[in-house]
Amino acid sequence: FVNFDLDSVEGVQRAVQGGLVSKELADVVLVPDVRLGSLLFGNGQDHIHADNEEISGTEYKGVMFVLFRDPLDRTLSFFYHKQQDNESVHYDPSMEIYSLVDWVNSPSYITNFMTRTLVGKMDNQIPLTAVDLDVAKEILRRKCVVGLLDEKAESMKRFARLFGWDADVNHDSLSLLQGEAAASRAKAERWKSQIVNDEECEDKLLHINWLNKHRHPALREGSVEYKVVKSKNSFDLELYYYAKQLFEEQYTQLGFDEDDI
Repeated sequence: FVNFDLDSVEGVQRAVQGGLVSKELADVVLVPDVRLGSLLFGNGQDHIHADNEEISGTEYKGVMFVLFRDPLDRTLSFFYHKQQDNESVHYDPSMEIYSLVDWVNSPSYITNFMTRTLVGKMDNQIPLTAVDLDVAKEILRRKCVVGLLDEKAESMKRFARLFGWDADVNHDSLSLLQGEAAASRAKAERWKSQIVNDEECEDKLLHINWLNKHRHPALREGSVEYKVVKSKNSFDLELYYYAKQLFEEQYTQLGFDEDDI
């Protein structure tokens, strides 16, 4: 993997100058801000040089994909993550004195985070409107392959199918290094001895050892905490329900209903 800070304009510029996309240094790019990450692709690169070489007129296209999570669960989980996980970059010792309601009502909490990210209104002082929600929905419909955290296995299967992650890329690499015969033998051995292990490993990763899995109390519906968090994420809730609708529609629209999936 390669490591660029894509959480700032300067970091994105460094990634472009280093040829992150133009040199195909990575197959998957993780970005905290969709609009900022979009500068890596398309006409956004026309005004940035890669290794001091002019790349004006070159267009690169990415495909956005996301695992959506219920925004109330997301808020609760992130709160305990910041408060308790001292090995995380998000850990904040000052959070120990905060309750969930305190934090959600504080200036540091970004309301309707997903909607704001998509429409570029990250400042809480800028109110969101119904038009913003419609724009966010349209971005998802036109540009995003939707996955759901509650449907991790199905979502990952779709991503693997769409992006070719199931393809035996190691075969081509090994063929170049050691020859076709060696690559074919390695492939046959893998299928013979590891296919079950691979499936077991995937199941454990998705359902048992899910990355950043953190146990914490649940948010009780109807409680004060539930009502406050919900009121701060009304647009994100609507967007989440729409994402669930897209998840169902894309099953046929993107060909995931074919027999060999």
